[in-house]
Amino acid sequence: MKGFDQSGPRYETMGLRGNHLCPVRFNDVRVPPENVLGEPGEGFHIAMQVLNNGRIGLGTGSVGLAKTLLDLAIEHVTTRRQFGRTLSEFDMVEDKIGWMVSYLFGLESLAYLTTGMIDAGIEDYSVESAIAKISGTEFVWYQANRALQLAGGLGYMRDQPYEQILRDIRIFPIFEGANDVMRSFVALSALKPLSEEVEGLGDLELSDPIGSIGALAEYAFGRVKREIRPDRVTRAHEELSPLADSVGDQVKRLRGEGEGLLRRHGRHIVDHGLAHRRYCDVAVLSRVTSIFEEQGVEPSGQERFIAETFCRRAGRRVERALDGLNHNDDDRMHSIATLAYKRGAYGYALFED
Repeated sequence: MKGFDQSGPRYETMGLRGNHLCPVRFNDVRVPPENVLGEPGEGFHIAMQVLNNGRIGLGTGSVGLAKTLLDLAIEHVTTRRQFGRTLSEFDMVEDKIGWMVSYLFGLESLAYLTTGMIDAGIEDYSVESAIAKISGTEFVWYQANRALQLAGGLGYMRDQPYEQILRDIRIFPIFEGANDVMRSFVALSALKPLSEEVEGLGDLELSDPIGSIGALAEYAFGRVKREIRPDRVTRAHEELSPLADSVGDQVKRLRGEGEGLLRRHGRHIVDHGLAHRRYCDVAVLSRVTSIFEEQGVEPSGQERFIAETFCRRAGRRVERALDGLNHNDDDRMHSIATLAYKRGAYGYALFED
Protein backbone atom coordinates (compact mmCIF):
# COMPACT_ATOMS: atom_id res chain seq x y z
CA MET A 1 0.00 0.00 0.00
CA LYS A 2 1.12 3.57 -0.58
CA GLY A 3 3.43 4.72 2.19
CA PHE A 4 4.43 1.24 3.32
CA ASP A 5 8.17 0.63 3.09
CA GLN A 6 10.26 -2.42 4.02
CA SER A 7 13.30 -1.67 1.91
CA GLY A 8 15.71 -1.30 4.79
CA PRO A 9 18.74 -3.58 5.19
CA ARG A 10 18.08 -7.13 6.37
CA TYR A 11 19.01 -7.74 10.00
CA GLU A 12 21.66 -10.41 10.54
CA THR A 13 20.54 -12.65 13.39
CA MET A 14 22.15 -15.36 15.48
CA GLY A 15 19.61 -17.96 14.35
CA LEU A 16 16.40 -18.29 12.35
CA ARG A 17 18.33 -17.15 9.30
CA GLY A 18 15.47 -18.17 7.06
CA ASN A 19 13.49 -15.22 8.42
CA HIS A 20 13.57 -11.99 6.46
CA LEU A 21 13.79 -9.49 9.31
CA CYS A 22 14.11 -5.84 8.32
CA PRO A 23 12.87 -2.38 9.30
CA VAL A 24 9.26 -1.60 8.40
CA ARG A 25 8.08 1.99 7.97
CA PHE A 26 4.59 3.44 7.65
CA ASN A 27 4.53 6.90 6.06
CA ASP A 28 0.99 8.30 6.13
CA VAL A 29 -0.49 4.89 5.30
CA ARG A 30 -4.28 5.06 5.13
CA VAL A 31 -6.09 1.91 6.26
CA PRO A 32 -9.50 1.38 4.60
CA PRO A 33 -12.38 0.37 6.94
CA GLU A 34 -12.60 -3.13 5.48
CA ASN A 35 -8.99 -3.78 6.57
CA VAL A 36 -9.58 -2.97 10.25
CA LEU A 37 -9.33 -5.98 12.59
CA GLY A 38 -12.15 -5.97 15.13
CA GLU A 39 -13.56 -2.63 16.23
CA PRO A 40 -11.67 0.61 16.91
CA GLY A 41 -10.33 0.50 20.46
CA GLU A 42 -9.93 -3.30 20.50
CA GLY A 43 -6.41 -3.31 19.08
CA PHE A 44 -4.64 -3.98 22.38
CA HIS A 45 -6.82 -6.94 23.26
CA ILE A 46 -6.44 -8.40 19.76
CA ALA A 47 -2.67 -8.01 20.04
CA MET A 48 -2.69 -9.80 23.39
CA GLN A 49 -4.74 -12.63 21.90
CA VAL A 50 -2.21 -12.98 19.09
CA LEU A 51 0.55 -13.21 21.72
CA ASN A 52 -1.41 -15.88 23.59
CA ASN A 53 -1.57 -18.00 20.46
CA GLY A 54 2.11 -17.40 19.77
CA ARG A 55 2.98 -18.59 23.27
CA ILE A 56 0.89 -21.69 22.77
CA GLY A 57 2.80 -22.38 19.55
CA LEU A 58 6.21 -21.95 21.19
CA GLY A 59 5.33 -23.97 24.28
CA THR A 60 3.64 -26.89 22.57
CA GLY A 61 5.97 -26.82 19.56
CA SER A 62 8.85 -27.35 21.97
CA VAL A 63 7.40 -30.81 22.64
CA GLY A 64 8.11 -31.96 19.10
CA LEU A 65 11.65 -30.60 19.07
CA ALA A 66 12.33 -32.13 22.48
CA LYS A 67 11.28 -35.52 21.12
CA THR A 68 13.61 -35.13 18.16
CA LEU A 69 16.52 -34.20 20.43
CA LEU A 70 15.76 -37.15 22.69
CA ASP A 71 15.77 -39.48 19.68
CA LEU A 72 19.16 -38.10 18.59
CA ALA A 73 20.58 -38.53 22.09
CA ILE A 74 19.30 -42.09 22.50
CA GLU A 75 20.62 -43.14 19.09
CA HIS A 76 24.07 -41.77 19.92
CA VAL A 77 24.48 -43.08 23.48
CA THR A 78 23.27 -46.57 22.58
CA THR A 79 25.73 -46.93 19.69
CA ARG A 80 28.77 -44.96 20.80
CA ARG A 81 31.21 -47.12 22.80
CA GLN A 82 33.80 -46.00 25.32
CA PHE A 83 35.87 -48.09 27.74
CA GLY A 84 34.39 -51.31 26.44
CA ARG A 85 30.71 -50.41 26.80
CA THR A 86 28.12 -48.08 25.32
CA LEU A 87 27.64 -44.59 26.73
CA SER A 88 24.08 -45.59 27.67
CA GLU A 89 25.46 -47.92 30.34
CA PHE A 90 27.03 -45.10 32.37
CA ASP A 91 24.84 -43.93 35.25
CA MET A 92 25.48 -40.23 34.60
CA VAL A 93 24.18 -40.70 31.06
CA GLU A 94 21.17 -42.65 32.36
CA ASP A 95 20.39 -39.76 34.70
CA LYS A 96 20.33 -37.27 31.81
CA ILE A 97 18.20 -39.48 29.56
CA GLY A 98 15.81 -40.38 32.40
CA TRP A 99 15.33 -36.72 33.30
CA MET A 100 14.75 -35.78 29.66
CA VAL A 101 12.07 -38.47 29.29
CA SER A 102 10.21 -37.70 32.53
CA TYR A 103 10.17 -33.93 32.03
CA LEU A 104 9.07 -34.35 28.42
CA PHE A 105 6.19 -36.51 29.68
CA GLY A 106 5.11 -33.66 31.95
CA LEU A 107 5.55 -31.02 29.26
CA GLU A 108 3.52 -33.02 26.75
CA SER A 109 0.76 -33.40 29.35
CA LEU A 110 0.75 -29.63 29.88
CA ALA A 111 0.58 -29.06 26.12
CA TYR A 112 -2.47 -31.30 25.69
CA LEU A 113 -4.16 -29.82 28.76
CA THR A 114 -3.72 -26.26 27.48
CA THR A 115 -4.69 -26.90 23.87
CA GLY A 116 -7.61 -28.99 25.15
CA MET A 117 -8.88 -25.96 27.05
CA ILE A 118 -8.88 -23.97 23.83
CA ASP A 119 -10.69 -26.74 21.95
CA ALA A 120 -13.26 -26.85 24.76
CA GLY A 121 -14.05 -23.18 24.23
CA ILE A 122 -12.41 -21.79 27.38
CA GLU A 123 -12.31 -18.05 26.75
CA ASP A 124 -9.29 -17.08 28.83
CA TYR A 125 -6.18 -19.24 28.55
CA SER A 126 -3.62 -16.45 28.84
CA VAL A 127 -2.06 -17.77 32.06
CA GLU A 128 -1.86 -21.35 30.80
CA SER A 129 -0.32 -20.26 27.51
CA ALA A 130 2.31 -18.26 29.41
CA ILE A 131 3.11 -21.26 31.63
CA ALA A 132 3.39 -23.53 28.58
CA LYS A 133 5.68 -21.03 26.90
CA ILE A 134 7.98 -20.70 29.92
CA SER A 135 8.16 -24.44 30.59
CA GLY A 136 8.50 -25.53 26.96
CA THR A 137 11.10 -23.05 25.78
CA GLU A 138 13.34 -23.45 28.81
CA PHE A 139 13.15 -27.24 28.79
CA VAL A 140 13.91 -27.54 25.09
CA TRP A 141 16.98 -25.32 25.59
CA TYR A 142 18.14 -27.71 28.31
CA GLN A 143 17.32 -30.65 26.05
CA ALA A 144 19.38 -29.24 23.17
CA ASN A 145 22.32 -28.44 25.42
CA ARG A 146 22.26 -31.94 26.97
CA ALA A 147 21.89 -33.68 23.62
CA LEU A 148 24.92 -31.82 22.29
CA GLN A 149 26.88 -32.66 25.46
CA LEU A 150 26.07 -36.35 25.09
CA ALA A 151 27.23 -36.23 21.47
CA GLY A 152 30.63 -34.99 22.68
CA GLY A 153 33.01 -33.44 20.17
CA LEU A 154 30.85 -34.68 17.31
CA GLY A 155 28.04 -32.44 18.54
CA TYR A 156 30.23 -29.37 18.08
CA MET A 157 30.60 -29.98 14.35
CA ARG A 158 28.53 -27.81 12.04
CA ASP A 159 27.53 -30.77 9.88
CA GLN A 160 25.53 -32.03 12.88
CA PRO A 161 22.08 -30.55 13.70
CA TYR A 162 22.86 -29.33 17.21
CA GLU A 163 24.51 -25.98 16.53
CA GLN A 164 21.71 -24.81 14.24
CA ILE A 165 19.11 -25.95 16.75
CA LEU A 166 20.87 -24.08 19.56
CA ARG A 167 21.11 -20.90 17.46
CA ASP A 168 17.51 -21.11 16.30
CA ILE A 169 15.88 -21.79 19.68
CA ARG A 170 17.84 -19.24 21.70
CA ILE A 171 15.22 -16.68 20.72
CA PHE A 172 12.37 -18.83 22.09
CA PRO A 173 12.58 -17.59 25.72
CA ILE A 174 12.51 -14.03 24.30
CA PHE A 175 9.81 -14.32 21.61
CA GLU A 176 6.17 -13.51 22.47
CA GLY A 177 7.13 -11.93 25.81
CA ALA A 178 10.42 -12.62 27.58
CA ASN A 179 10.17 -15.44 30.12
CA ASP A 180 11.15 -13.21 33.03
CA VAL A 181 8.21 -10.94 32.17
CA MET A 182 5.98 -13.98 31.71
CA ARG A 183 6.84 -15.21 35.20
CA SER A 184 5.71 -11.89 36.66
CA PHE A 185 2.60 -12.04 34.50
CA VAL A 186 1.69 -15.51 35.82
CA ALA A 187 2.40 -14.58 39.44
CA LEU A 188 0.49 -11.30 39.37
CA SER A 189 -2.42 -12.95 37.57
CA ALA A 190 -2.67 -15.42 40.45
CA LEU A 191 -2.27 -12.76 43.14
CA LYS A 192 -4.92 -10.41 41.73
CA PRO A 193 -8.04 -12.47 42.56
CA LEU A 194 -6.45 -13.49 45.86
CA SER A 195 -5.96 -9.85 46.84
CA GLU A 196 -9.66 -9.21 46.26
CA GLU A 197 -10.63 -12.04 48.63
CA VAL A 198 -8.36 -11.14 51.54
CA GLU A 199 -9.80 -8.59 53.92
CA GLY A 200 -8.06 -5.24 53.70
CA LEU A 201 -6.26 -5.96 50.43
CA GLY A 202 -9.00 -5.25 47.90
CA ASP A 203 -7.73 -1.72 47.18
CA LEU A 204 -4.23 -2.72 46.08
CA GLU A 205 -5.04 -1.93 42.44
CA LEU A 206 -2.67 -4.53 41.10
CA SER A 207 -4.07 -3.82 37.67
CA ASP A 208 -1.83 -0.76 37.47
CA PRO A 209 1.71 -2.08 37.91
CA ILE A 210 4.68 -0.39 36.31
CA GLY A 211 6.47 -0.79 32.99
CA SER A 212 5.92 -3.62 30.57
CA ILE A 213 4.29 -5.72 33.28
CA GLY A 214 1.55 -3.11 33.42
CA ALA A 215 0.23 -3.72 29.91
CA LEU A 216 0.23 -7.47 30.33
CA ALA A 217 -1.23 -7.51 33.82
CA GLU A 218 -3.93 -4.98 33.00
CA TYR A 219 -5.18 -7.28 30.26
CA ALA A 220 -5.06 -10.37 32.43
CA PHE A 221 -6.60 -8.79 35.51
CA GLY A 222 -9.60 -7.70 33.51
CA ARG A 223 -10.27 -11.30 32.50
CA VAL A 224 -9.04 -13.70 35.16
CA LYS A 225 -12.01 -14.88 37.21
CA ARG A 226 -10.37 -17.75 39.08
CA GLU A 227 -9.36 -18.45 42.63
CA ILE A 228 -6.46 -20.23 44.26
CA ARG A 229 -8.35 -22.93 46.11
CA PRO A 230 -6.94 -25.25 48.76
CA ASP A 231 -9.35 -28.02 47.69
CA ARG A 232 -8.11 -31.56 47.22
CA VAL A 233 -7.51 -32.92 43.73
CA THR A 234 -10.58 -35.11 43.29
CA ARG A 235 -10.39 -36.30 39.68
CA ALA A 236 -7.15 -38.27 39.89
CA HIS A 237 -7.25 -42.07 39.95
CA GLU A 238 -7.19 -43.51 43.48
CA GLU A 239 -3.85 -45.17 42.70
CA LEU A 240 -2.44 -41.66 42.31
CA SER A 241 -3.93 -40.29 45.53
CA PRO A 242 -0.55 -39.79 47.29
CA LEU A 243 0.58 -37.56 44.43
CA ALA A 244 -2.78 -35.78 44.25
CA ASP A 245 -2.78 -35.13 48.01
CA SER A 246 0.68 -33.62 47.74
CA VAL A 247 -0.50 -31.26 44.98
CA GLY A 248 -3.48 -30.21 47.12
CA ASP A 249 -1.21 -29.47 50.07
CA GLN A 250 1.06 -27.34 47.92
CA VAL A 251 -1.86 -25.40 46.44
CA LYS A 252 -3.02 -24.65 49.97
CA ARG A 253 0.45 -23.47 50.90
CA LEU A 254 0.63 -21.45 47.67
CA ARG A 255 -2.45 -19.54 48.73
CA GLY A 256 -1.02 -18.85 52.18
CA GLU A 257 2.32 -17.69 50.82
CA GLY A 258 0.55 -15.48 48.29
CA GLU A 259 -1.42 -13.79 51.05
CA GLY A 260 1.81 -13.30 52.97
CA LEU A 261 3.45 -11.64 49.97
CA LEU A 262 0.51 -9.29 49.53
CA ARG A 263 0.46 -8.29 53.18
CA ARG A 264 4.23 -7.80 53.26
CA HIS A 265 4.63 -5.80 50.05
CA GLY A 266 1.17 -4.37 49.34
CA ARG A 267 0.95 -2.52 46.04
CA HIS A 268 4.75 -2.73 45.74
CA ILE A 269 4.44 -6.45 45.02
CA VAL A 270 4.71 -5.51 41.32
CA ASP A 271 8.35 -4.52 41.91
CA HIS A 272 9.44 -7.86 43.40
CA GLY A 273 10.35 -9.92 40.34
CA LEU A 274 12.29 -12.54 42.30
CA ALA A 275 9.19 -13.27 44.36
CA HIS A 276 7.16 -13.49 41.13
CA ARG A 277 9.60 -16.06 39.75
CA ARG A 278 9.36 -18.30 42.80
CA TYR A 279 5.58 -17.98 42.98
CA CYS A 280 5.27 -18.85 39.30
CA ASP A 281 7.53 -21.93 39.40
CA VAL A 282 5.04 -24.00 41.26
CA ALA A 283 -1.31 -31.74 34.66
CA VAL A 284 0.43 -34.82 34.76
CA LEU A 285 -2.10 -36.53 37.10
CA SER A 286 -5.04 -36.12 34.75
CA ARG A 287 -3.11 -37.65 31.87
CA VAL A 288 -2.12 -40.78 33.79
CA THR A 289 -5.63 -41.06 35.23
CA SER A 290 -7.04 -41.29 31.69
CA ILE A 291 -4.39 -43.88 30.79
CA PHE A 292 -5.37 -45.96 33.84
CA GLU A 293 -9.02 -45.80 32.83
CA GLU A 294 -8.28 -46.85 29.25
CA GLN A 295 -5.61 -49.50 29.86
CA GLY A 296 -6.00 -50.46 33.51
CA VAL A 297 -3.50 -49.88 36.30
CA GLU A 298 -1.29 -52.94 35.82
CA PRO A 299 -0.63 -52.52 32.05
CA SER A 300 0.19 -48.84 32.67
CA GLY A 301 3.17 -49.39 34.93
CA GLN A 302 5.60 -47.41 32.79
CA GLU A 303 3.40 -44.31 32.62
CA ARG A 304 2.77 -44.51 36.36
CA PHE A 305 6.49 -44.83 37.07
CA ILE A 306 7.29 -41.79 34.90
CA ALA A 307 4.43 -39.75 36.40
CA GLU A 308 5.53 -40.54 39.95
CA THR A 309 9.10 -39.56 39.13
CA PHE A 310 8.07 -36.31 37.46
CA CYS A 311 5.56 -35.31 40.15
CA ARG A 312 7.91 -36.00 43.04
CA ARG A 313 10.74 -34.06 41.46
CA ALA A 314 8.37 -31.24 40.57
CA GLY A 315 7.07 -31.30 44.15
CA ARG A 316 10.57 -30.79 45.50
CA ARG A 317 11.11 -27.88 43.10
CA VAL A 318 7.86 -26.30 44.28
CA GLU A 319 8.81 -26.71 47.94
CA ARG A 320 12.18 -25.06 47.33
CA ALA A 321 10.51 -22.19 45.49
CA LEU A 322 7.97 -21.67 48.29
CA ASP A 323 10.68 -21.86 50.94
CA GLY A 324 12.61 -19.22 49.02
CA LEU A 325 9.77 -16.71 49.33
CA ASN A 326 10.68 -16.17 52.99
CA HIS A 327 14.25 -17.46 53.24
CA ASN A 328 16.51 -16.09 50.52
CA ASP A 329 19.48 -13.83 49.84
CA ASP A 330 17.63 -11.34 47.64
CA ASP A 331 18.92 -8.35 49.66
CA ARG A 332 22.49 -9.52 49.18
CA MET A 333 21.93 -9.91 45.43
CA HIS A 334 20.49 -6.40 45.31
CA SER A 335 23.53 -4.98 47.11
CA ILE A 336 26.06 -6.85 44.97
CA ALA A 337 24.35 -5.76 41.75
CA THR A 338 24.15 -2.14 42.93
CA LEU A 339 27.89 -2.11 43.65
CA ALA A 340 28.59 -3.61 40.22
CA TYR A 341 26.51 -0.89 38.57
CA LYS A 342 28.40 1.76 40.53
CA ARG A 343 31.80 0.32 39.60
CA GLY A 344 30.78 -0.26 36.00
CA ALA A 345 32.87 -3.43 35.99
CA TYR A 346 33.77 -6.53 37.99
CA GLY A 347 36.13 -4.68 40.31
CA TYR A 348 37.53 -7.56 42.37
CA ALA A 349 40.46 -8.79 40.29
CA LEU A 350 43.42 -10.19 42.23
CA PHE A 351 45.84 -8.33 39.98
CA GLU A 352 45.25 -4.99 38.30
CA ASP A 353 47.02 -4.00 35.08
